[in-house]
Amino acid sequence: RFAVSVGYWKDPYIQYFVRQAKERKAPEINRGKLEGDGDTELLLCVLTGYYARVHGVSYLIKAFLKKTECNCQIVNLGAGMDTLFWRLKDENLLPKKYFEVDFPMIVARKIHNIKSKPPLSKPIMESHSGDSLLIDSHSLDSSRYSIVGADLRFSSDLEEKLKKHNLDVHLPTLLVAECVLVYMTPQQSANLLRWAASTFPVAMFINYEQVNMTDRFGQIMIENLQRRQCNLAGVEVCRSLDSQRERLLLNGWETARAIDMMKVYSFLPQADVKRIEALEFLDEKELFEQLMQHYCICWASKDSSNL
Repeated sequence: RFAVSVGYWKDPYIQYFVRQAKERKAPEINRGKLEGDGDTELLLCVLTGYYARVHGVSYLIKAFLKKTECNCQIVNLGAGMDTLFWRLKDENLLPKKYFEVDFPMIVARKIHNIKSKPPLSKPIMESHSGDSLLIDSHSLDSSRYSIVGADLRFSSDLEEKLKKHNLDVHLPTLLVAECVLVYMTPQQSANLLRWAASTFPVAMFINYEQVNMTDRFGQIMIENLQRRQCNLAGVEVCRSLDSQRERLLLNGWETARAIDMMKVYSFLPQADVKRIEALEFLDEKELFEQLMQHYCICWASKDSSNL
């Protein structure tokens, strides 16, 4: 939300899910060990990293929607307070159906916000057709948008709940996971990836998470998260871009690519990159590059119809 308020990208909906922080807060990374020169530099590195993540993931999502002419479905895994459904609607880019999955507790909070805020509920009603909209404390189901409370570690339960909300396994399907798989054990994330690859004949999987986590910088990131009682159960798969690709290929996906976020940043439209770099001066380039080399976007596909 802070990045949006400063102007890194536009998202008129995030304000309805996230309260504005009263003051700037840099994430807790051990600055001495990472050679940063204070909170502000670290914060700017992270904000610019968020910018690259939002635009990189968005680029792939829109490419999929264009290829399928929106005759597809999106399943956003571990969606949290994500606002993508509303932003796609504003751009007339909604797929046939958009699903979100998260823990029931997170889903309940999101549904409460949607029910109590007309700028969120109105677009759902506008895109809805057919039978009455179903909504309770842990799920929401309209003709174009569903939120499902489920645990991604149990794919049979996940599939059952999605099908109850009219998941169509024959439609081209895009699955998106941003900083989600790393919180599962490698076996649990492998099961989820295998389920997705075996369920949909035409599908794409986008995964955004850590990479190169065996070097000193990666180890400090892990230690800082552990200090905050945040355990990255799947971090061993985040060894390298190769290990990220292999995970996808070993679990039923036909093609897989992975690039670090520094490379993603270099691919983004340079006029817009110059615009965001001018928002606030970032002179700690080395710290920025280190941070960006420790996150990646991976994408995999299987395509029985040569889309």
